[in-house]
Amino acid sequence: MNQTKDPGNAVQANEGWVIATDWTGLRGRNVEVYEHGEFVDRGVVDTVTLDGHILWLSFQGNIPRRIIEKLPETTIRVLPD
Repeated sequence: MNQTKDPGNAVQANEGWVIATDWTGLRGRNVEVYEHGEFVDRGVVDTVTLDGHILWLSFQGNIPRRIIEKLPETTIRVLPD
């Protein structure tokens, strides 16, 4: 298992990424979003609510931001810098 810096209460590290359990410290980080174990999106976290239950993912393209809600089936992988 390849350990990386913990971006705030993260668990399970592999291949240089970590799964974030606490989203409050993710602003500015490159992440991948998974729902029900399936990849759905990738981008940079633009901002996060104070309670860490909602984040806005920004990326280049026609849609500049997307809202992601912290639900039981949603996983955020934080990618290495």
